[in-house]
Amino acid sequence: MSRSSGRQWGLWSASLVPTRLTEGPAARLLDRRWRLLAGLGLSLLCLWLALRKISLPALAEALSAVRWGWLIPAVLSVGIGTGIKALRWRALFFPQRIPLRKAWAVFVIGQMLNIVLPARAGEVGRIYLIGGAKEVSRARALSTVIVEKAADLTMLALAYGIVAAWSAALPAGLPDWLRGAGLRSVVPAALVTGGLLFLAYAGRRAWRLLRLGLRWLPASWLAWADAAADQGLAAFAVLRNGWVSAQVWGWSLVVWLLAAWTNDLLFHAFRLSLPAYAALLLLVVLMSGVSIPPLPVNLGVFPYLCTLVLSLFGVDRETSLAYGLVLQGVAYLPLILLGSLCMLRENGLSFSRPGGEDAAGRPGTGRPQL
Repeated sequence: MSRSSGRQWGLWSASLVPTRLTEGPAARLLDRRWRLLAGLGLSLLCLWLALRKISLPALAEALSAVRWGWLIPAVLSVGIGTGIKALRWRALFFPQRIPLRKAWAVFVIGQMLNIVLPARAGEVGRIYLIGGAKEVSRARALSTVIVEKAADLTMLALAYGIVAAWSAALPAGLPDWLRGAGLRSVVPAALVTGGLLFLAYAGRRAWRLLRLGLRWLPASWLAWADAAADQGLAAFAVLRNGWVSAQVWGWSLVVWLLAAWTNDLLFHAFRLSLPAYAALLLLVVLMSGVSIPPLPVNLGVFPYLCTLVLSLFGVDRETSLAYGLVLQGVAYLPLILLGSLCMLRENGLSFSRPGGEDAAGRPGTGRPQL
């Protein structure tokens, strides 16, 4: 992709993100620029670490030896996993029934924006798109994304625990840096899970207590806050429903199993005979490392993390780098393609722009949405 076409792609994708959520004071803009520069520095460092002492002929040989037929089930695994993530997200809107086609389209567009734009802009775009519909508030949409991320963090801690227990029986075990990083993730995961349960079972009670200290606010402000709290806590409260909770945690487990299976399929593509837990270990490291992407498509970070993990199993640097590049293509290119197609087809998504027109060209109400 050329530099000019890449810039047009970014502008086209960014057009879905509401201006009022991306514009801010000069200080905030400066902060974003510093974060972008820091991300660029991290990406360049990871890229250098991944490419240093690499033999280009050996890298080309590793790529030429790939059994490309194994990429077909790997791509299918990514597609199925994305569909299940959309089902999990849709379940969090209970008792509202979001049309499956719409939930799928908005979710895939959000995934695509996460890949091609920095700072996980796809989550903002997803909240804006689904929250612009008349039956869904943006506060409710935001809470569903928070619950979704909390579930993934819990699964990350669980996956690390499985890897740690699995590798404990081996002579080498986990390296110190990885063991320390995993242990440090357990406490945040436990806090997030506890917070998730607290908001699910006691969130509304806590809001009523907090509201007692806000009685001095104007009645209109309190009414707005009540409505926002009610919508915001709704996604947490649905976890009290046994069927919804089973879907959320069940789908989360399936998503992680499919992602680990994708890694394993590519082991076969590269003729790598690795222990069963290697695919899960790689998934844990990748999910931890790319959760806050420094630049679009995780430039440099993704292949470096693959070389770091695979080196623990004696895989040479060239094969590890080739594996990371192919895995990144399998994980990202289908989502970019699907997201682009959904973006082109979903011009009928109805969401109002305050004071302007909605997606169908109808005048907006100009009233803020919760």
